[in-house]
Parts: sequence; C-alpha cells; structure tokens
Amino acid sequence: MKNFIKKFALFISPIAVLAALALFFYIKRDVYSDFEHKNNFAWKYNFQQLSDISTKKLLATDKNYNSFIFGSSRSCSIYGCYLESKLPGSRFFHYANWNEPIGGILAKLKYLEAEKYDLKNVVIYLDTDYTFDGEAKASPMDHYLILKESKFYYYYKHLVSFFSNFSLEKLKILMGEGEKVSSFVNSKLDVKTNDFNHVCSAEEIRKYSYVQSNYDYKHRLDSLKKAGFMYERPQNQQYRSPQISEEEEVMIKEIAVILEKHKTQYTVVLTPLYDQQKLDKKDYDILKKYFKNNLHDFSGKNKYTGDFYNYPDRTHFQNYISKEIIDSVVVR
Repeated sequence: MKNFIKKFALFISPIAVLAALALFFYIKRDVYSDFEHKNNFAWKYNFQQLSDISTKKLLATDKNYNSFIFGSSRSCSIYGCYLESKLPGSRFFHYANWNEPIGGILAKLKYLEAEKYDLKNVVIYLDTDYTFDGEAKASPMDHYLILKESKFYYYYKHLVSFFSNFSLEKLKILMGEGEKVSSFVNSKLDVKTNDFNHVCSAEEIRKYSYVQSNYDYKHRLDSLKKAGFMYERPQNQQYRSPQISEEEEVMIKEIAVILEKHKTQYTVVLTPLYDQQKLDKKDYDILKKYFKNNLHDFSGKNKYTGDFYNYPDRTHFQNYISKEIIDSVVVR
C-alpha cells in the first residue's frame, strides 16, 4: 500500500505543479479582468463578454449615469456621446452585449433599478435574428450580479471556459504574449460613455455621418458578393417564423413596466438587418402592445437594407445608419 501511495504521489506531483503554475499565471494575467479594478476596461480578447466587462466598469466608476443603451453588437454603432448632445442633461452608459437576448436586457434593467440608478433615457436595439432566439435568457457568461449567481461560481466558469478549450494561443496569453495571438483585439471603450471602439470627441461625432463608399471598400464587398457571401435577398418581403414565447412576452412586459414606472423617455428600435426579414405579425403586435409609440421598425426592406454596401461584414451595418435612426426617432 505504501509503495502504491508513493508511486501515485510521484505520478501526481508533476501534474499538480503544472496545474498550480497554470492557475498562478491565469490569475496574474487576469484574463477576464476579474481580480483588478481599473480606471477603464478594454475588450482585450474576442472570447470575453462585452456585458461582463461593462458591468465591471460600472462597478468601478463613480460617474452618476442616468441614461443607458441596450442591445446586441449592432447597438455598438450608437454613440452615447452623440445622444448626450441630443438629450440635454443625459449621462449615457453603453450597456450592450454580444448577441444580447431579451432576457439580458431585462436583467440589466433590473440590476440598475436595484442599484437606484436614474433611468431618465433608454435606447434599446432589438434584432429579428438574435433577441428572441432560443430561450432568450441572459448569457450564462454575463456578470454574476446580472445573473444573481455566486462570485465563486462566476470565477469557476471563467476558469473552466479558459482551460476547457486550451490552445497554443491561450498558452501564449498565460506566458505574457497575449498581444501576439489572433484573439487579441484590445478594443478601447470610451472612459465616460463606455462607447465601443472609439473615444468620444468632437471629431468622432463629426465622422459619425461618414458613409463608407470608396473604391477599395466597394471592391471588397463586390468580391464578397461575387463569392456568394453577400447573398441575394428575395424580391418580396419575407417574415420570420413566430419567435416570441409566453415567457419572452412576460420579459417584454416587465421591461415596459420598469420604463413606465420610472417615466423613462425611451426608444425601442427593430434594427435594419442584411437579411431584410421582418418579425412575424403576431410578434410585432406583442412588441407594439407593450412599447406602443416608442417602438420603431427599421427591419425588412427599406433604403438601408436595400444597399448591400451598408453591411461591411453582412452582420453589422455602417455607423451612420444609427446616427440617422437616432435623428429620426429620438426626441431632441
């Protein structure tokens, strides 16, 4: 028995040492920014959740926000700093997430309400493809305060997520060479508004109206169209199959109730997607029932979706479109 224990100890010791070293460097590199409070956070690696980073930033700041932007990555084309120029007295925080479902938006609103934030202004982007997809619950990788989970379980999920699909790239991250890996993006978030991928300034607001249309840009998209990536859309208006479940309708109602309770000036936008599909009429009627005249539909066939040059990657649309949407639906 003693020999067995000795052999087992000799076998397990190197593994335990490697595991301890891996854990040490994981904490040292702070891959998910879990252990260090910062003045500003960046979206460092593409496997990080934007919402998780944003919640950490909200916790670390002393700025007294009273206005918020919600939605998927499509909402990242909304400039909080531009909205502030449209709505005097507003202090916007961009609270988006990748592929954000309706449950994620509701969970964030509930969190902000519980933390006694003023909800003076709210802009919500809803997508016909992602918002009501699946169970529409908040992302399981969202911040533990949003999910109402324990901090320990939250750290555990990050640890498992990082090491479960371990690769040479992740080894480089642990060794301090994260800037050399393909998953490294290091996209800055504006210190004040948390706007994605730009730092707010008068110059940035001036460029907000810019329409990408130069030769190189169009040539690239023409090539993608020729290759079939920018596929042809049907001539007739297409509609999605019914998506909104009874549970999701309850979520929509809860969002509307919170916004009405706080007398929030809010705008809900159905985004203009490349596929040009509109919600099923029953689903649209549910949204209209609760959001009333605050709902604005830019989905389907229109001047934005009809021009494939408006979609640099087929998934997202050019930023100027969000500016024009804001100008047309947000009260000055």
